[in-house]
Amino acid sequence: MQPFIDGIQTVLYKKLNINPKLIHSKTDFRKDMELTDWEITYLFNSIEQNFEIVISEKDAMKIKNVQHLVNLLKKSFK
Repeated sequence: MQPFIDGIQTVLYKKLNINPKLIHSKTDFRKDMELTDWEITYLFNSIEQNFEIVISEKDAMKIKNVQHLVNLLKKSFK
């Protein structure tokens, strides 16, 4: 799980300038990071490019925190 969190931290830092030390599995994208809709969309697009996956609109609607995103990534690499 840690490689996925590290990758998410890297994307958040490089693309949205969010301190990686503030990111953990329960970090909520809206409540804790206060990301807007366009920032979340940008994050998911960056994650897709970084991990070479596709996040469906249905899956994107379910992703609320870092752990949800990690679970999706783990599922994509089975």
